[in-house]
Amino acid sequence: MSTPPGDRLDDLIVRMDERGALALIRERLDAGEDPAVLVEECRVGMEQVGRLYQDGTYYISALIMAGEIIREATELLIPRMTAVRERTGTGKMVIATVRGDIHDIGKNIVIALLDADGFTMIDLGVNVAPQQIAGTVQEERPDVLGLSCLLTSGYESLRQTIELVRERTASWHRRLPIVIGGAAVDEMVRERLGADAWCDDAARGLGVVRSLLD
Repeated sequence: MSTPPGDRLDDLIVRMDERGALALIRERLDAGEDPAVLVEECRVGMEQVGRLYQDGTYYISALIMAGEIIREATELLIPRMTAVRERTGTGKMVIATVRGDIHDIGKNIVIALLDADGFTMIDLGVNVAPQQIAGTVQEERPDVLGLSCLLTSGYESLRQTIELVRERTASWHRRLPIVIGGAAVDEMVRERLGADAWCDDAARGLGVVRSLLD
């Protein structure tokens, strides 16, 4: 489907055009377009909003508004994704944004994608202390743990959380898979902190989690 310049889904999200973005999603879904393609375009738009926020062009209100558009978009997209993909029921995942970080848009997209794929998702929210995450992991005994961090200032929280989870899970899991995600992480950070995998793209998060469980 060819979308006129200025009316691309990512551009509508960047312009905070909630009505236009949702109308375009409905139109393209009705035309039979793969909802996963639209999820990726939502991610691109959200990523652009994040960059504009980081360079000072947008304020926190823009992040909140864009996040609301993404939330409404996923309410339209996820049922379609569930309808076209076989639910695998492959596992349970605890996920949280670590202490000191309040970003949750990328995390929420990951949750939506994994939920549509059949995962049981336990979302602890944002700014979550290591003790709370480790306690929930002990109680729920998930197949994988996801930790989100968009700020470099969150490295210490990531480190503390991973170390505490490793300590608390040693008695019942040889090595619980831990995935870290967000703009602040890369392979070097993963290796230094002792996580098992990383991703900076919510759309690729599904593949990363699947590969760990496989």
